[in-house]
Amino acid sequence: MTKLKPENVLIVDDNYDMLELLQRNLKQFNFHTYKATSVVEAIEILKFATIHLLITDLQMPGHNGIELVKYTNQHFPHVPILVITGFPSVDGAVEAIQSGAANYLTKPFTASELEKEVENCLKKTLVKPNQSATNVESEVIQNQVYAGIVGRSKAFLKLVERIERVKDNRATVLISGESGTGKELVAKAIHYKGSFAQHPFIAVNCGAIAENLLESELFGYEKGAFTGATQTKEGYFQAANGGSIFLDEIATAPMSVQVKLLRALQEKEVVKVGGHRPEKVNLRIIAATNENLYKNVQEGSFREDLYYRLNVVDIEVPPLRQRKEDIEIIATNLLKKYATEFRKPHIEFSKEAMTVLTNYSWPGNVRELENLIQRSILMASSSIEIHHLPEHIKYPEPSRDIELKTLREVEKKYIQKVLDSVGNNKSKAAKILGIDRKTLSNKLD
Repeated sequence: MTKLKPENVLIVDDNYDMLELLQRNLKQFNFHTYKATSVVEAIEILKFATIHLLITDLQMPGHNGIELVKYTNQHFPHVPILVITGFPSVDGAVEAIQSGAANYLTKPFTASELEKEVENCLKKTLVKPNQSATNVESEVIQNQVYAGIVGRSKAFLKLVERIERVKDNRATVLISGESGTGKELVAKAIHYKGSFAQHPFIAVNCGAIAENLLESELFGYEKGAFTGATQTKEGYFQAANGGSIFLDEIATAPMSVQVKLLRALQEKEVVKVGGHRPEKVNLRIIAATNENLYKNVQEGSFREDLYYRLNVVDIEVPPLRQRKEDIEIIATNLLKKYATEFRKPHIEFSKEAMTVLTNYSWPGNVRELENLIQRSILMASSSIEIHHLPEHIKYPEPSRDIELKTLREVEKKYIQKVLDSVGNNKSKAAKILGIDRKTLSNKLD
């Protein structure tokens, strides 16, 4: 680790042996260290000393590590936090990351692993939830784009903030969202905007690989492991070492592969098919699903322990129908991209056509919008008009988010609204409704 000046690191743990071990390693890396055995003692040090990094255990008597993380994040937001945890405390690690910790380190760990995580924490720049105008936010608001993700809505800004929180550490991320919402784009943003951008990003669609081949594709295989294995081959995990592996459609992974994935997460090692020697890997796993993975756990089709290991940080990508403000920006950007590709650089949307696009519910999300724009460019000459759009877009069925009601329910609600407005005077209500009082009474009955 190359440092211009020694930083002050506060270590908090009620285990004296762990405190001594951490202090010895950190001094070796040329850090000044402060030690505390309780949250109360740690807060006193934070108040009166200049601390550049907080390293804390989660399980302590009295106030726990989560409370310290929240307190530090609120009162000393410039201090990055590294949480130390064991496997039984993985739920606490999840809460710690969501409460503002930069990363977590699982016991036992080596001196080099500690050094690397400390360096990552000190280099990180996170968007804090209580900051209203960081440089990142200002740039995003001005340009309406972040790592290829386009928008300006609150949902878009929330998504960007979530990515900023996790991009500089190796916390495992589970991305959920409907098909076509851009989950792979989010995964790439996490990788390429973060500290490990110079290392590989390997994307794997688990649903596109035959079940009997998925294990060998992910972890590699030894020569002679099966018919056709004429030579030893590295898997996607080995190829992504040092960087990130993106496991799309993770819900489709068979149980046999889920067991191996769990081992890779817990032990940070993989074993080739037909092999016996574990190989260490140091990478971030980003998984994605368009299914309710927790429901799959309850139904028995997905391992519960793997689910909690994957779901350290969850990022939900909202459907396009919940990002109405972003539709015009996304459509315009896609139009520019494909207009150049299709050699129609001056083509544009008419105002009426754009209104139709904005009002449509987009069940296929951004992917459906992208396909429609390509089709429309081919159909139109200089301007995309309403008649260039498909019939189902011009005359859509009600959005899936709209509660469908019977005519009787709608009528009842409207009559009650009129009655309320006239103080329940039935004669006045009948006159407003354009019916006689008897008809009104019959409808109320």
